[in-house]
Amino acid sequence: MVTMEEKIKLFYKLLNQSMDGKLKDELKDLEDIYESKAQKSMADTDKEVKEIEEKARKKAETRRAESLSKSKVIIKKDIMALKEKYYVIFMDKFNEKLVEFVQSKEYKSYLSNIISKIVAEIKSYENCDLLIYLSKNDIDKYSDFVKAEINKEFNFNISFKPNPDIKGGLAAEIKEKNIKIDSSINAVVEDNKMYIMQTIFEALEVGDYNG
Repeated sequence: MVTMEEKIKLFYKLLNQSMDGKLKDELKDLEDIYESKAQKSMADTDKEVKEIEEKARKKAETRRAESLSKSKVIIKKDIMALKEKYYVIFMDKFNEKLVEFVQSKEYKSYLSNIISKIVAEIKSYENCDLLIYLSKNDIDKYSDFVKAEINKEFNFNISFKPNPDIKGGLAAEIKEKNIKIDSSINAVVEDNKMYIMQTIFEALEVGDYNG
């Protein structure tokens, strides 16, 4: 016959066994939950790291593109500054040669050629008042020659005015017709400034390639 004490011991034994099994199940469930959470946390962390890396990469690419763009602008400015520098050097030498040319025998033929071109443009305005701009030196030296050349075939009322900016050649103006033709050497050089600069720079590049 099972005594009351033995029944109590058996009850506790069965209770402990039941509790141990339940605890194991609960612990297993907790382990599964935390394992799942840990994996999700790692996945989220990996995703966040990748997003940060992608943002950093795009930011770096943007900065690189901006840097390249700024570098191109700086290089372009440096090139233009270099062209201007050598253009100034060229013009200094050109002006030296120009002084020599204006004082040479060939200069008179040069003036005659300019006059022929100007007359061809204004011949339909014969008998108008024609104002000729020359350097002070050329007025003193060539005004009679210029007047005679212009009126070889046509008749204009010619007057002269010195222009300190003109270093050679001449400009002609018919005020009443609002016509001005600038064939001074200054105007010719200015009109061809970019071509001259480009030619100079190309010559410099060739020099660099040839060592």
